Amino acid sequence: MRTLFIIGGTGFIGSHLINYYLERGWKILLLTRNPSRVRNWGSQVEIVIGDALKEGSWINAIERAELVINLVGESIFKRWNEEYKRRLWDSRIIPTQIVAKHLRKDQVLFNASAVGYYGDGGERELDEESPKGNFFVSELCKAWEESALEGEKKGAKVIVGRLGIVLGKGGGMLSVILPVFKLGLGGPLGSGKQWFPWIHVEDIARAIDFLFEKGESGVFNFTAPKPVRNEEMTRILGKVLKRPTFFPVPKFALKVLYGELADVIMASARVIPKRLLSLGFKFKFENFEEALRASL
Repeated sequence: MRTLFIIGGTGFIGSHLINYYLERGWKILLLTRNPSRVRNWGSQVEIVIGDALKEGSWINAIERAELVINLVGESIFKRWNEEYKRRLWDSRIIPTQIVAKHLRKDQVLFNASAVGYYGDGGERELDEESPKGNFFVSELCKAWEESALEGEKKGAKVIVGRLGIVLGKGGGMLSVILPVFKLGLGGPLGSGKQWFPWIHVEDIARAIDFLFEKGESGVFNFTAPKPVRNEEMTRILGKVLKRPTFFPVPKFALKVLYGELADVIMASARVIPKRLLSLGFKFKFENFEEALRASL
């Protein structure tokens, strides 16, 4: 039986990945600090107790797995101050350094990153070769990816997935914005012209599996091949939910709510999954409206 070890697996994306691999007959090792908060997936999910920020007995689970998936990290969607930025940094870098240190030859690590790597790209198409942006989150993603790629020195294959905004049932972006739109208070952010890179959670699972089976490694954009502008995304949300979208959100309001994070929220990122497409990966969800309807 093939074995997967997942870190940061109790959240929205991780739960979908666990279900995906259970359906394919994998054994799952799931790291958690609080087993009482983990749903009962049955005997094929083994709970591993430990703190990803500290080395401990949990690292033994790394050696048992063919595939290690690291998704751990504090949510960026809170107001940033220097203390919280340190938490964002440490919650990603420290666990990734620990995992990479304990990988062995012939293992595969999938490590999350984010399209925040590119900062504000304006109208440019951004593929995996595009330069790093100049936001704090850009520096964070760079350090996160470099920490993961240290695993290659152990002989492991490392796949880095720069994730776009994730759609899917039960969480992701929609859990944050749907209540606002259902009240009829949704609207474009600023001018609405900025590009919005997104991906459905099912395609995240399928892409990880695709790259694992093909023996690929390196950095990949995990975004749908058809990004949308924010104004188009807003229009589609309003149409699907049958709600008005008359209330544009000015940047100063986001600054009041989120501080420095507002610059990231308002950034334009026309991200293209060039490497996945070149390998022949077929997205299940290419169109935003189709993905949205499947997520409601």
